[in-house]
Amino acid sequence: MHQMRLLSASLVLAFGLSACGGSDSTSAPAVPVASASSGVLVDDLIAGATVFCDDNSNGVLDAGEKSAVTDSAGAYAFSSACSSQIASVAETGYDLTTLKAPKGQFIAPAGSGVVSPFTTLKVVSGLSDTDFQAVLSGLGLAGVDVTSFNPFSASTDSARATTAAAVAKVLADIAELSAEAGGSPAAAFRGAVAAIATQARSSTTPVFASETSLRAMVNAAVSAGLEAGNKDSSGNAVWSASQLAAAVDLSTQGLTVLAQKTREAASLSAAKDLLSSSAVLTLVGSVDLSDSSAVAAARTQLSNATELAKPQYVYLSDDSIEIVPLQGKEVTATMIQFESSAGLTLSGQTLASLEQVWLPLTATSLALPKGGADLVLGIEIENTATGGILQARLAGVTLSRDSEGTVKAMIDDAARLHLYLKTGTGIEIGTGTKAITDISAKILCSCDSGVGIDLQKIADGLRKNFPDNTSLIDKTLAETGTFRVRMVATGADMRRADGTRLGLSRIAVRTPGSSATAAEVGGVAIQGRVTF
Repeated sequence: MHQMRLLSASLVLAFGLSACGGSDSTSAPAVPVASASSGVLVDDLIAGATVFCDDNSNGVLDAGEKSAVTDSAGAYAFSSACSSQIASVAETGYDLTTLKAPKGQFIAPAGSGVVSPFTTLKVVSGLSDTDFQAVLSGLGLAGVDVTSFNPFSASTDSARATTAAAVAKVLADIAELSAEAGGSPAAAFRGAVAAIATQARSSTTPVFASETSLRAMVNAAVSAGLEAGNKDSSGNAVWSASQLAAAVDLSTQGLTVLAQKTREAASLSAAKDLLSSSAVLTLVGSVDLSDSSAVAAARTQLSNATELAKPQYVYLSDDSIEIVPLQGKEVTATMIQFESSAGLTLSGQTLASLEQVWLPLTATSLALPKGGADLVLGIEIENTATGGILQARLAGVTLSRDSEGTVKAMIDDAARLHLYLKTGTGIEIGTGTKAITDISAKILCSCDSGVGIDLQKIADGLRKNFPDNTSLIDKTLAETGTFRVRMVATGADMRRADGTRLGLSRIAVRTPGSSATAAEVGGVAIQGRVTF
């Protein structure tokens, strides 16, 4: 894993003077009010997430509360200093390791320069600074100041970094397990946080000192988390009592193994595959929790540390990309060709004559949970000569795997599409912040495997929503020249065929007539050039 540098968070202290109590008394300085104008959001680093100054400590971004969006290094900056607790908005942004949006909400005390699972432990526990040190000692993080503790800082030693990562992995997976079952991931996350604080504080030795003490902590977190999250949006239980007990047993087993392996890793880089693994989520989510034999078999799998620690990911089959024209044979290109400085040359074609661009995908056995992975996709095509640009962002895509490893993508009922087009002469049209919701499932190509975008359906969407600009749209799509093409996806760990990780990038779909971003997607990226 690449070591990532962080912007350091700056802390600003605001001082005030107390009023005089009598003519002969001496004024005593008030306790300083901690405040912070910037910081970093850490699970791994979380990019593109919303962070806000929670003035009323209700965990909700209310009107008038300052907010900011984290950059590619997880850093954020408010317009002015925040003297209240700081909170993230759950399910915004993406973790740079898991490539998923965190399901839980992170909270930090006023004045914090870091917002993380550990600042959340501090706030949720309600403990004083002195009493909270017992929690940190129990976790093997004695002496840490959570308001500035960043496991990804170069100054953090590897043992503390992997310890912190192991705890964060347990919390993240508990929230994911609840979400996969249809429960409340936010409640599961908070319940697990409270349980870890209680368990670590009462532990006489660091929880990672033995398998027994680690299992006790994980079991406490899983039990409290899954019980708290065992309700759907209508308040009904998603698991029966016996199913919940089985889910707790299996999750405890798997997460104990992954937490121990993560803690033992030589560095965060060495632990990256463990942190991004969906193995526990996939195994627990796919078993019939009412079938004792199936549960026993799953427990055996979850006890196999070697198998459980294997990297799990979705990958580009043969490292290829497929381009399908309306007429003629489809073009199969290698990623090396597409990403080269020369790129691909498609003689006799234009964007208007292309039907689909798609990526054949395969998944390892435990890469995708039973319910699939929720994806957000983006594509950006820019004319290098004129500056004309086409952008599309599609949210509400589910990526699933069959028994052979073949990956399919489907549109959800709640899918949303943002579009933007700028001509070479600077004319702009687009959806702005109001997404298109009546989306045809055919906007995703009917590929043999993988995920692809039907360019004709995007063009149809532009024509349908901007009928007065049809001729302009058609003229722009018929341009020739060299185009930069960028495809971005978040929600699943997608890699090259040999397992090496793809780079990361971001597409910010623009708002016509404004510098504001209508919608964005950040995550794994495939970037190349095509000449028509």
